[in-house]
Amino acid sequence: MLVKDCTLIKPLYCKKEANLVEVAKLLRQNKQRRITVIDENEFPVGIISTTDINNKVVAENKNASELKAESIMTSPIYLTCDINDKLNDIFNRMLKHESFFCPVTKEGKLYGVITYGELTSHINQKVKK
Repeated sequence: MLVKDCTLIKPLYCKKEANLVEVAKLLRQNKQRRITVIDENEFPVGIISTTDINNKVVAENKNASELKAESIMTSPIYLTCDINDKLNDIFNRMLKHESFFCPVTKEGKLYGVITYGELTSHINQKVKK
């Protein structure tokens, strides 16, 4: 079974140059805890979490309106996958990195997000058969 056989979440993303206040607003409006940062070719290059904003901006008393996404993003992203990757491979990589979230690319561009829950539901179906 391949990643493309799963239900992917529409990705929440911003560009590296995005103002951090706008990034925080996107996270709040979409009720999300993380956002994928993309480069000029729409490839995922970083992740910003609400924890990043708290620890790297608020706790350090920095002015969010003066910061860009790339200044606090976690980069490089150690876990991405292609829509044609095998589910078992992605599942094992998610376990290895203790991640519940994986940006999915198609033709080198951010396409969606696969979650640990979605992966395990497909793997459980496969085991039951």
